[in-house]
Amino acid sequence: MEFESRLAEVKTATIDRFSEAWLNNYRANRPAVLQGTGVPKIRGQLKDIPCILVGAGPSLDKNLKFLKWAAQRSIIVACDAALATLLSEGIKPNFVTVLDPQESIIRFFWGIDTRGLRLVAPTIVHPKILRLWKGAVLFFNKFAPDIPVLTQIQKDAQHVGVLTPGGSVLTISYDLAFQLGANPIIFIGQDLSFPKGKGHTTGTVYDMVENDCQDIILLRDGEHMVMEKNIFGRETPTLKSMSVTKTWFNWAFKEWSRPNPSRPINCSEDGILSGLCEQMPLAEGINLFCGERVNVEWKLEKLLQRKAK
Repeated sequence: MEFESRLAEVKTATIDRFSEAWLNNYRANRPAVLQGTGVPKIRGQLKDIPCILVGAGPSLDKNLKFLKWAAQRSIIVACDAALATLLSEGIKPNFVTVLDPQESIIRFFWGIDTRGLRLVAPTIVHPKILRLWKGAVLFFNKFAPDIPVLTQIQKDAQHVGVLTPGGSVLTISYDLAFQLGANPIIFIGQDLSFPKGKGHTTGTVYDMVENDCQDIILLRDGEHMVMEKNIFGRETPTLKSMSVTKTWFNWAFKEWSRPNPSRPINCSEDGILSGLCEQMPLAEGINLFCGERVNVEWKLEKLLQRKAK
């Protein structure tokens, strides 16, 4: 019952806050969407290639040193907030995922040369993001059959397919990897919590604020905070939306199926993502699964038959 209550609260707040923005954003984006490419174009095309999903949680700091080596041997999917951190270490992700319809996420891309990068964006992304982005774009519809405005948009842009959200952009990254056919699907930097009061990796737009104002952040979000057990069995503060995301992941791990069964592995080495996924250090995961070089970019360019801008 507690999960259902949190889910209902998060969903109601999301609909109340964003319904008008979703529709306005889509109207502005519609010409680009109707002429654009969607996720079905690459569905099942990177089968059994290891995929690393990069979140912007604080645990990412200790794993960056391993990720650069793995980048030539896996698919790298970065959430928007993690992009600057990866690029600062010379790591170029194959995909950058966004979900939030607000203009404020443009801050993740300020000062970044996005040429040669590939954005995976919802049809309801803020239009300023599309104007700023200079690389390729793959569109998707946000799957939400119980939200009329989103089902209306999905019907109008069926060709771009759907990705299923679960409270966080991290869930979009997982659905993308799942649809690609990637295996195993490795999570890093996906704490979904605030260990030691910090919620993001070094180098994000949040980092300086969190370092200076940890107590203020937790107090500010107090009414939205709950306690969850982390992978070590200790209570740690998290947002209700992040708690919902953890439960969403375990639902997807259990219920989703495809011809090559997915193998989710949490290599974040911290946080609350536990349950129906394996736990191991990233160094071990890379050693086990990322032994062969693979030219993911060449495969994607051939599939999409276009050069990044």
